[in-house]
Amino acid sequence: MKSPSPAQSHDTVITEAASWCLRMHDEACSAEDHAAFERWLQADPLHTFEYAKMLEIWDLSEKLADCPTRAKNCSPSPRLTRKVR
Repeated sequence: MKSPSPAQSHDTVITEAASWCLRMHDEACSAEDHAAFERWLQADPLHTFEYAKMLEIWDLSEKLADCPTRAKNCSPSPRLTRKVR
């Protein structure tokens, strides 16, 4: 069996980091979840790095909630369509 490519493995770590970020911010997060998270962090330095990046994104997203007008103004403009003859 072929081992995953480094890019696939990195993508997996990014996905796992996002999942852990959500779980750690969930009010229902249990002591077992925290223990599993600590084991995951310790398993690979890349886990710690990618989790830190997810926390940055989490923090930035919380700041967006404080600026509803700014977030509203960032929505994409309507797409112009051409009439076909």
